[in-house]
Amino acid sequence: MKYFSKFPTTVVTSNGKSTIITDFLRRVAISDKFRENSVVLEDYFVLDGETPEMVSNKLYGTPANHWVILLVNDITNPREEWPITDSKVTDLVYLKYDFVLTVPSGAAYLVDDVITSSNGGSFTVTSKTGNTVHLRSQVGKTLLTTSSTLTNIRTGASNLTISSVTDPEEGVHHYFDDELGYIVDEGYSASTNPVSNYEHEVALNDEKRIVKVVNTPFLSTIISEFDTLISGA
Repeated sequence: MKYFSKFPTTVVTSNGKSTIITDFLRRVAISDKFRENSVVLEDYFVLDGETPEMVSNKLYGTPANHWVILLVNDITNPREEWPITDSKVTDLVYLKYDFVLTVPSGAAYLVDDVITSSNGGSFTVTSKTGNTVHLRSQVGKTLLTTSSTLTNIRTGASNLTISSVTDPEEGVHHYFDDELGYIVDEGYSASTNPVSNYEHEVALNDEKRIVKVVNTPFLSTIISEFDTLISGA
């Protein structure tokens, strides 16, 4: 069964021309009687690099039922809700979090300035407080060190120096108390430990690896219910 083959169609008129389109906005969800039944659904750990199609092929002998896996997990945007590969976590961190630089006094940086580096990096200044400057990479992972040569595109100033730098992977996302088991302020107790941006994103990605899948004997029943719901019968 092709996922969209059961979706209803509708006629849309534009500029005097009528076109039949598939109603992709129609949303359905499996009933609680299936979702809450541990016999129907079981946990599956998504291996690194596995796509919904690959999991479907492994479990059901065909990649065509990947949509069932997305359906039972309420996943509407696999790009955001399905686990990414371990190798892509680093790129995500560099696009999502800032470099934190200490720069010499008097160094001219303004928010939204574009800073380039001699090794092909491109950054946007997201904030500046005193001698601390935050830079967000625009090209994914890029290395910055105290010996990096930087240029401010706005001012044309080149050979900008860095006194110290913390890259996005090393930056502290939050602090966690291992004994209490929850997030705390820095220095809360002797068991308080920093959690880096990278560690945080790895943990979030790993949480996505546990998905629900339909036990094979119940697959046809789930598909039949979907057919009924999508048709509005």
